[in-house]
Amino acid sequence: MIYIILILVLSLSSCGGESKQAPDSFDEHLDVVCEKIVIDGDRAIVCDYNLVKKQHVTEIPYSAIASDYELVKLDNDNEDAFLGADYSPIAISENYIGVYCYEFYPFKLFRRSDGKYLRDIGGYGQGPGEYSMVRCAQIDEKHNRIYILPSLQKKILIYDLEGKYLSDIPLQNLTNVNFYLDTEKKHLYVASSLGPRHEAFLQMLDLNGNVIQELTSREYDIRGFQIDCGRCNAGAYSLDLICKDGFFYNPNSAVDVNKGIYRATEADRKNPHTVMDFFCYYMPEENRLSPQFAIKNMEDERLIYELRNHFVIETTMNTYGVPEEELKSTKILVDKRTLKGCIFDGIRLPSGILMNWYESLHQCRDGYFLLNIFGSSLKESIEKMDRTKLSPSEEEELKKLEALIYDGKEDCNVIMIGKLK
Repeated sequence: MIYIILILVLSLSSCGGESKQAPDSFDEHLDVVCEKIVIDGDRAIVCDYNLVKKQHVTEIPYSAIASDYELVKLDNDNEDAFLGADYSPIAISENYIGVYCYEFYPFKLFRRSDGKYLRDIGGYGQGPGEYSMVRCAQIDEKHNRIYILPSLQKKILIYDLEGKYLSDIPLQNLTNVNFYLDTEKKHLYVASSLGPRHEAFLQMLDLNGNVIQELTSREYDIRGFQIDCGRCNAGAYSLDLICKDGFFYNPNSAVDVNKGIYRATEADRKNPHTVMDFFCYYMPEENRLSPQFAIKNMEDERLIYELRNHFVIETTMNTYGVPEEELKSTKILVDKRTLKGCIFDGIRLPSGILMNWYESLHQCRDGYFLLNIFGSSLKESIEKMDRTKLSPSEEEELKKLEALIYDGKEDCNVIMIGKLK
């Protein structure tokens, strides 16, 4: 009898193993599309788009990039809680969710456990603690603080979690990009679009606004780029330098980093195939940039952002006046460990929905998978699904989602939260 039971167990296990692919082995049959190189002592990964575009995966399993899965429906009973846009930037902590959307509405604080709207933090105006729009924000729950970087102001505003305006941190330059506060070391990193020659594009400040150290175009001759700072998905101060002329050079270095694969002569810069994007870490101990990732042989302008074990490249387009259904992009996923990569259509969420929306992964920050999306957009995706292809666990997650968005009330915002692998 024991022998027969053992045979049955092994048979069932074998059948189950053949019916489904391991959740995070989507790249098992993909080819390597990257190489590791050394640039002036730094190890970097370079992806070749000519190799990537030969490999297309319809969907990436959520389990390949993140663990856990939390759904939070934001309060839609209170009109003060109304959010006028989805895909809005998110600031998150253990017990709070903050949402802001530049000029559309002020910073709004919600309780993470149930999505209840708590209060606006600051508001529109020109008085103390007021702003015209929010550019970036960070919640420091441990120290009862919220930090907000307003556009067109040379300061970062500080509030407590009750919304009381406390003080501000003066900035040396007018910044319109991003910041990150290391709350333990009490260092503030501020990134700015490059202005006049030799102006700082990255500064490390103390909490009184004094410059500790900085990087300027004198040290790094970076021309025509966009810059982002502080997502810290991999535990480093990351900088997304989109170099539109393929030129990245440190004149203080003994080694010309433009040699070899990074070489870009004046003639070459007119050739779009030499244009490369550079994703860098800021190394505060050495006050320098460390190139980490680049993609070559790709003409389109694109964003690069980092997950814990992957780089994501997404082409960009002019979104002004474009209907949401026409916002399209090419998405590329590269595994830092295996150096495999592919073009992919979207990520299959635990509910079975294909997350193929424009810039949907751009909200990931501080080691979290984050997505802020309208319930109406989710309803459209659900209507297009083939539910017969859902696994039992996906069907269960989909029912949870439907219970949130099909409640007979006005449209709502749903926040999806996970931990990046």
